[in-house]
Amino acid sequence: MNCFINTYYAYTKFIPTDIYPVQYGEEQCNRNHSFGPCVRSNYLLHYVYSGKGIFQTENNTYHLHKGQMFLISPNQLTYYKADDSDPWLYRWIEFNGSMSQSILKSVSLNESTPIYTDDENNSIGNALCNIISSGEMCFELLMQKFWNFIYCLTDGEQINTVSNAEEYIQKAETFIKTNVHKKISVSDVAKYVGIDRSYLTRLFNEYKKTSPQNYIISLKMNTAALYLKNTNASVTETAQSVGYYNTHIFNKTFKKQFGVPPTTWRQKQIWEQSIIGK
Repeated sequence: MNCFINTYYAYTKFIPTDIYPVQYGEEQCNRNHSFGPCVRSNYLLHYVYSGKGIFQTENNTYHLHKGQMFLISPNQLTYYKADDSDPWLYRWIEFNGSMSQSILKSVSLNESTPIYTDDENNSIGNALCNIISSGEMCFELLMQKFWNFIYCLTDGEQINTVSNAEEYIQKAETFIKTNVHKKISVSDVAKYVGIDRSYLTRLFNEYKKTSPQNYIISLKMNTAALYLKNTNASVTETAQSVGYYNTHIFNKTFKKQFGVPPTTWRQKQIWEQSIIGK
């Protein structure tokens, strides 16, 4: 088996806001090749073309095979690994934009249900393969092929507009993500959205299955974990980068979410990367 990886990036000065690709590629993995745990800033769909592997979220482990996709949502902590005897070949596309969540919701793809199985004709897989096989291309052509992929993913159905409640949630999420580096409160979010705090809390409990306060904390800690993994910033600098100016409180909050202090978590990531690199 010849292992390989190809990655291509979308280049344009005029990024659309509705939905747009960021990068795309393919990889025939080595046995037990893994990635993570880590968080991403965009949506990322992987499609398995052959072989097997596992995909893990904070709460579940999924065993995947040919014809299945897994979704990584922004700021979601995930891990995936190729099978020991039959490592997978997958192709992926990373994207974002205001319509992304609605499009994915139309096919019941989200953080809680991140797995999707293609039809017997592999129409989604063929559409994605058409993008990757073209390699680097002008952004206009890439968007044309990307929209064809979206068309196949949604089976050509018109995307339903979201309800007012969902719009409030999306607006709140955007505000929180944009201001993750600041010290923000639930009242700040509610004021930006234009609803009272109690109604915002009720919407988050209904749609996100968590309180807005817990959502803010979880996003900040996942972002901090990404900084600790990918930068040389100190724990104090990392804490400040997500709006915590009391390092003791940051350490306590980080440990509550990940089970270990930030320094220990970083050392564990460095050790795992050193093992993978051998």
